[in-house]
Amino acid sequence: MARAEHATIRLQKSYSKRMSDHVAFALVAYTLALIFLVTPRMESDGTSIFPYFLLVILVAAVIAPCRNLERRWQALQATDNGDGSLDRRFNADRAMLWIAAVALPAVFALICHIIAGVA
Repeated sequence: MARAEHATIRLQKSYSKRMSDHVAFALVAYTLALIFLVTPRMESDGTSIFPYFLLVILVAAVIAPCRNLERRWQALQATDNGDGSLDRRFNADRAMLWIAAVALPAVFALICHIIAGVA
């Protein structure tokens, strides 16, 4: 019985690794949403590099907060006592991460649409 319990514990990833996976996938989703939602909304005459430059800046702007979130979970994992008290925190941070990954590109697309409508 102890061997089976030990095997299930080993199969479950730590909070920090799970958060790192979520951050990586959220960054991919965020970048793809920027490419397909925001870039087409930007008005440009001819072949301008501005939309791509803005895309790079928008992706770079979220990398630092994502890295800070990963570091936070590495620190929390180091102080975890194994009683499951981090579950609620993990779920809240995961939800916040995915909401931001989906909502930020939508907001940026809306802003670009409004700016293009005014201009």
